[in-house]
Amino acid sequence: MVKLQYLAHSFFKVSFPNCNLLIDPFINCPKRDNFNKRLIECPVSSEKLKDIDLILVTHEHFDHFDKRTIEDIAERENSIVVGHEQVLRELKIKERLKRPIDPRSPLNLCGVNIEPIPMHHPNSFYPLGYLLEANGTKLFHAGDTDLVNVFSRIKANILMVPIGGTITMDVVDAVRAVKTMEPDIAIPMHYNTFEIIKASPREFQEKIEKSILKTKARVLKPKQKMKY
Repeated sequence: MVKLQYLAHSFFKVSFPNCNLLIDPFINCPKRDNFNKRLIECPVSSEKLKDIDLILVTHEHFDHFDKRTIEDIAERENSIVVGHEQVLRELKIKERLKRPIDPRSPLNLCGVNIEPIPMHHPNSFYPLGYLLEANGTKLFHAGDTDLVNVFSRIKANILMVPIGGTITMDVVDAVRAVKTMEPDIAIPMHYNTFEIIKASPREFQEKIEKSILKTKARVLKPKQKMKY
């Protein structure tokens, strides 16, 4: 069994039987002219995130790579931080807590197989998605990306996919990604946190429900949990 908790934007806590991990922590929001005010706040503080074994970072953008939060949790919990080597260099934590990852060299940490998959996000130098597997269950967190052919080669039970448009896939392309992958569950992310990524998760859900897919779309509210 795996447990997921959605913590807004693209931030998830994932709990396998022997491992708790975070993907793309984003709690502290700097002022950015192109994003302006954050509309949906993270529902937890870093102090509430305990017993964290791993932290995965998909790329270097501030809304996926909250350095202050990552440094706080990693040092307090002795969490291993996984990401591109250039991204990890920006963190002021002990070197033993940094674990660079390369698409040619998947890792197994805490009993979880971690396969980084290059994504297409032109604004980023190092965009990755993560295919995670433990106890026969596979999850794919797509990070920030446009619709790319790689989705046809990924098999996962649970897909976490951006729908906000502007700088990632929009609802239509996200549904196309779901149709290509055919996961058991698809969870929309990276929407409505800022004005420029306004999107309707209900539209995403309805398009999938009206298709012939067996996939179930799950729209999670911030802090909501689910089990698989």
